[in-house]
Amino acid sequence: MAVFIFSLIFLSLATFFHLSAGSREQRSTKAEIQFWHSVGTYNKEILNSMIDTYNKSQKGIIVRGAFQGNEEDLYLKLNSKENLPDLALIPVHYVRTLQKNNIIVDISASISNRQMEDIPQKYWESVRLDGDVYGVPFSFNTNLLFINQHILRISGTWREPEPATWDEIFTLAQKIRDNTSGRWSIFIPMETLTHFISFVQSFSGKPLFQQQRLVVNSEDAIRAMSTLQEFVYTHDFMPPKITMSEGEQIFLSGKLGIMMAPSSILVRIQTNLPYNLTVWNLPTANEVNPTITGTCLVLTQSAGKKQRETFKFVEYLSDFENAIKWHTHTGSPAILSSVKSSLDLLIFYEENPNYMTPIIETEKGTIFTSPFDYFTVNTIMKSALERIMLGGEDPRTILNSVQTELDSLKLD
Repeated sequence: MAVFIFSLIFLSLATFFHLSAGSREQRSTKAEIQFWHSVGTYNKEILNSMIDTYNKSQKGIIVRGAFQGNEEDLYLKLNSKENLPDLALIPVHYVRTLQKNNIIVDISASISNRQMEDIPQKYWESVRLDGDVYGVPFSFNTNLLFINQHILRISGTWREPEPATWDEIFTLAQKIRDNTSGRWSIFIPMETLTHFISFVQSFSGKPLFQQQRLVVNSEDAIRAMSTLQEFVYTHDFMPPKITMSEGEQIFLSGKLGIMMAPSSILVRIQTNLPYNLTVWNLPTANEVNPTITGTCLVLTQSAGKKQRETFKFVEYLSDFENAIKWHTHTGSPAILSSVKSSLDLLIFYEENPNYMTPIIETEKGTIFTSPFDYFTVNTIMKSALERIMLGGEDPRTILNSVQTELDSLKLD
């Protein structure tokens, strides 16, 4: 009898371990999609929540999101072609180079008519090369002016209308400087080529591209950068020698009146600023549209046989529900036509009018899609902007030198 009971126990345990091993084996064979992105800080939490929700709804596949640093870090890791992910969220101004380097693939056949029709054509054009589509437009932003209403009020300017010119902003900055103590008037970050293009075109009202050639040393560009330099070294409007991140912290501390920043940080700023926030458009003349920067979801050569499953996740990230969630939780304007016309957002805007400003800007804006190797040009410009804004060097001399260097490169 004892032998019989022992045998039953042994068989039960053996069955248990066999089933457990089978369960582990089943879990281990679950297909994985590797997803790289450069979405940091607050917005990373929103993206991760979308990934988690998707994974909970799937049985045969799991998405592994991986933050790869800033957009330059992500670009360099993709270009190394080592352990490529299946999917990446990249700036649209890198699409051309990554396609040329045979890293991303044409996904035209995967895009449904419904998806193609719901996203306006100008966004598709930003990811289209020679008729083929290399990405699904995801998040697009414009630079805005973030306004601390408390500082405007104590400086006696809060009832004034939104400035239509940079001369009016200059006057406003003077009033903040003269009528407040221990506070800065304005901060315009100048760390990247897109910062430079956005500010200079807004300031001058003229485009920097002339027949696919980037002109950085025009009289308008030199005057714009000289004026910005004077904000720091002559007029004491702007804190000297700080980074974009440091500027945001000064604004959030309540010691800065006006800050240029992308719409993608609207929710984070509005949530953490201890005073009322208003957002304004950058002043622009009729000759030039606001500059839009954006990201898209791209599949790499590594997707291979998982391309269908990977694109299913792409469709999920960019669907109606997640487009609303991304817009309302970050501030990045919704681009789906179905979302923009939805009753959900019309009600939301009544209580959150700040979100309407980037929507209007992206409607009339022009998407920046680099006709050249953006990484190379941005590296040159970053060094030049640092010398102008942090080193206080002569803008004319620096920009003339940069133009000579750019013209000597074969940027295709």
